[in-house]
Amino acid sequence: MSDYLKEINKNEVLKYLGYKCGKVEPELLDDIEKCSDEVIRYSVPKVIYRVFDIDDKSFAFKGTNFIPYGKDIREILSQCQKAVAFAATIGTEIENIIRRYEVNNLYRALIIDSCASSAVENVCDNFQNELEEKINHMGLFITDRFSPGYGDMPFEQQKDMCSVLNTSKTIGVCLSRSGIMIPRKSVTAIIGISKEPHKKRGKGCEYCSMFENCEFRKDGITCGKI
Repeated sequence: MSDYLKEINKNEVLKYLGYKCGKVEPELLDDIEKCSDEVIRYSVPKVIYRVFDIDDKSFAFKGTNFIPYGKDIREILSQCQKAVAFAATIGTEIENIIRRYEVNNLYRALIIDSCASSAVENVCDNFQNELEEKINHMGLFITDRFSPGYGDMPFEQQKDMCSVLNTSKTIGVCLSRSGIMIPRKSVTAIIGISKEPHKKRGKGCEYCSMFENCEFRKDGITCGKI
């Protein structure tokens, strides 16, 4: 197990399972804990990243043919002089485990799949936290991470990022013909580096201690909308 995977967020797993509000059965929470342990045990987290200078007009990553498209990502990078492109995965064994459970225990396969989705996000979070600490020591700041498919950044740019990072050789992540990453529990993202602090998005409901019993969620709203 890598230091990049330290825990699995139970509330995030509940979100992936479609949980909205109301009482969560203790049996489900127990199953999530057991599946989380299994995912952590068999995950092989890997991260590859590169730092690029950004062209201040075209947003091109200098030294490559990669140009991030979309108003949202360009707004994030608008005050940045450099950017980090990275890819993360938790490996292939989790995929094999999910497929085996799908044959005879679809319920457990669903929970394992949700735990694995949370696991790769945890890997990204821990990489980002580590990067931020290093960048802050240099007197610089980072933005939120942004992935192809977020906002108006084309999902198809997943292919470009995998090419720039050579993920097939560096961390064993390839793309299917339809552009899906293999292993599926993999992520590519961009993080900007700037001289000034960047306003970041607040964390979602799944990070709140009141997630399971929140009265606002029952009414279909969140704290940010009050």
